[in-house]
Amino acid sequence: MPAAITPNLDTTHGSMTRRVLRLGLPVLVVQATFFLVGFSDTVVTGRYLDEDALAAVTVANYLLWFLDTLLTIVSIGATAVVARSVGAGDWGAANKACGQAMLMALALGVVALAIGWPAAPFLTRMLNLQGSVHAQATTFLRIVLIATPLVAATTAGIACLQGAADTRTGMYVFFMVDAVNIALTWACARGVGPMPSLGLPGVAAGTAIAEGLGGAVILVVLTLGRSNLKLGWKRLRFERPEAARIMHVSLPAMGESATNIVGQLWFLALINRLGSTATAAHGVAIRCEAVAFLTVYAFSVPASTLVGQYLGASRPDLAARAGRTAWALAVGVVGVLGVFVYLGADVMFDLFLGGRQPHVAAAGVPVLRIVAFALPALATLNVVNGALRGAGDTRTPLAFTVVGYACARIPLTYWFATPVAQGGLGWGLEGAWLAMFADLHIRGALSAVRLLQGGWKHVRV
Repeated sequence: MPAAITPNLDTTHGSMTRRVLRLGLPVLVVQATFFLVGFSDTVVTGRYLDEDALAAVTVANYLLWFLDTLLTIVSIGATAVVARSVGAGDWGAANKACGQAMLMALALGVVALAIGWPAAPFLTRMLNLQGSVHAQATTFLRIVLIATPLVAATTAGIACLQGAADTRTGMYVFFMVDAVNIALTWACARGVGPMPSLGLPGVAAGTAIAEGLGGAVILVVLTLGRSNLKLGWKRLRFERPEAARIMHVSLPAMGESATNIVGQLWFLALINRLGSTATAAHGVAIRCEAVAFLTVYAFSVPASTLVGQYLGASRPDLAARAGRTAWALAVGVVGVLGVFVYLGADVMFDLFLGGRQPHVAAAGVPVLRIVAFALPALATLNVVNGALRGAGDTRTPLAFTVVGYACARIPLTYWFATPVAQGGLGWGLEGAWLAMFADLHIRGALSAVRLLQGGWKHVRV
């Protein structure tokens, strides 16, 4: 085993900013490629398929995003435990945690596939989908679900590497995955040479093949050894103490994930009641907003990694500084992005739709301008929660998530979006996004108070 690497304990402010940026920039590159994949999928659907297909992709991608959220049940605990072990210079413990995380992730992926495949028609119908939209969303979901075990391996493996302060390996893997995804999606959807045009199933097939390839690569990388982490067959045996340590952090995160899933599905179901145009407009607006959300994640990762490592090195003062630095940088960056989103909302919709569905753009541009003002709150919520998770304080984000959905997003969506004849204000899709705006600000404020209060420094992992 190579010599242990401990966190940089340089106490200058410039050094902390450099550490955050050094860890965050590879993640930002990955998030940019994620955005390109989402952009590509929406463009090929919006420009070459119909409105029902666009609505179906919106709903299926919501469900797949929720699946990705469930897979973080293992990865959040893995990052925290690996980071603490690395901070303490204990690479044996870090490797044990990596092995347990990979074993649990693969098992979770198999279970998700076994449940999700037969449940797909029920899940899409539960979201108020009917007819062609329901059938297409079900097909899309089932095809992509095939790769779930390998997607779980990717999520957990990269989380372990991030805990060891390696964000570059994930960047290289996702470069490959996203390039394959875009190429196959267009080839399968539109047809190339003798290959027939498969339409929406082709979009799903390209996604499934690429993501499965990524999982296989990350398993090979960790088996060969990377950044002092090495996955051997002996590591893939269930070890209760290590698994319990990961789940101690991850179980509250599972509760947060479940709350997010229920809340977002409920929110989407309310939007679907407004019709396929509203659903399609919502989906394109989410894709446009993703440029900010994915940027925020690039600062959440170093916040989680550095907070965990500095706490492992018994330096809570530096952990607090790392969290504050990542938060400030994220708010500054997305504040600038918010200006571009507001001013360029109509241009962004035109890029996705190519002028083919003007009624979808007319419904979506105003809501995208609403969320432009919520981006600093979005940055605060996600980066601060990343820092709290790195400290092992996963119960606090769970509590705030419950409060946000139960007290703001869902009741306000009912009130704002429901037609006047049914007792609401009749603001439609704009009303739903105003409810989301309120939710983000409430949770962002609560998370900021928790970070500054400092109780997270004493959480045991």
